[in-house]
Amino acid sequence: MAYEIGYRRPPTSGRFKSGTSGNSKGRPKGAHNFMTLLDKELAQHIVVTENGRKTRVTRLQAMIKRLVAGALQGEQKALLTLVEILRRAGGFEPAAVNDLLPANYAAILDAYVDARRKTVAQGPEPESPEGEKS
Repeated sequence: MAYEIGYRRPPTSGRFKSGTSGNSKGRPKGAHNFMTLLDKELAQHIVVTENGRKTRVTRLQAMIKRLVAGALQGEQKALLTLVEILRRAGGFEPAAVNDLLPANYAAILDAYVDARRKTVAQGPEPESPEGEKS
C-alpha cells in the first residue's frame, strides 16, 4: 500500500467516487415532512358541542375556539398566547404615541405641574392628632 489506512484515511475502495452523490436515491416520492403531516392532522374534522348543538369543525378551528374562550375567561397563558399570535400575524398595528394622547395634552400637563408647584410651595398640610374629632 502506498499510504497508511486508519483514522480519516479510508481505503480507496470505500471512498465516494468523484462526481457521485452520497445519497443517490434521494428522498423517496410521497414522503412527507413535518409540516405536511401537521397540516393533514389539523385539517381533520371533529364533532364539538357548541351552544347545545353538535357541529363539525376542523381540529385547528376547535383549537382556536378553545384558545379564544380561555382568553375571554381570563386565563393568563391563553391571553398571552393569543396576543403573541396576533402580533406576529400583524393583527396589532403599533399605535403612534401621539394617537394615544388627547389633543390638549400639553395644557393638561401644564395645569398639573402648576397645581403640584402650588401644593409644594404651601408646605405640608397639618395633620390632626389621631383620636380627636372635629
